[in-house]
Amino acid sequence: MEVYNYNEYYLIKHLITSLKHYHYTTYLHSIRVAKLTYLVSKKLELPKDEQIYNCKGGLLHDIGKVLVPVTILDKAGSLTELEYEFVKIHPTYGSEMLKIFPSLKDLVPGVLYHHERLDGSGYPFGVSIIPLSAQIIGICDSFDAMTTRRPYNEKRLRNIQEAIFELKTQSQKYNYKIVEALEEVLWEKKEKQQRFISIYR
Repeated sequence: MEVYNYNEYYLIKHLITSLKHYHYTTYLHSIRVAKLTYLVSKKLELPKDEQIYNCKGGLLHDIGKVLVPVTILDKAGSLTELEYEFVKIHPTYGSEMLKIFPSLKDLVPGVLYHHERLDGSGYPFGVSIIPLSAQIIGICDSFDAMTTRRPYNEKRLRNIQEAIFELKTQSQKYNYKIVEALEEVLWEKKEKQQRFISIYR
């Protein structure tokens, strides 16, 4: 059977497993972004099929990084101009990978545009009109990047409050309503964790 005839489930499983073996840190990041994207989509009261659609896009948003050298992904210091250009191409790489498979073509917008910003300052195209799926994925992606320890952000690591504040104060880049939904999701998760811990005290 040709790979492009595989059903959606097996294709996504295969792609995310490939990412896991290539760069485990990006794999874990993708899992977290997918979970947050689903919860934010739910908080925004989007239709159920759209919640699931956005979650799938969140899961595969960085799949293009399998074509970015690991030495760049793990670099602790500042990237050179050429290295940064490599990184900026990953949304395009990812979308081109998905286009090969008919069952995954619908996920292209979230993958291709998740680094675009409302003021046109993003990449790869610098557009300001961005699909809602990509806006949600982009905000969840930025939040996770700010709050998760990576080789490149040791000195810039944010806690939850700091990250949300930074996103809120850049409303020219990020959809404020989506950031508020993310904030609500995070506080709800924290309250549930605290209630769970209190049971065992």
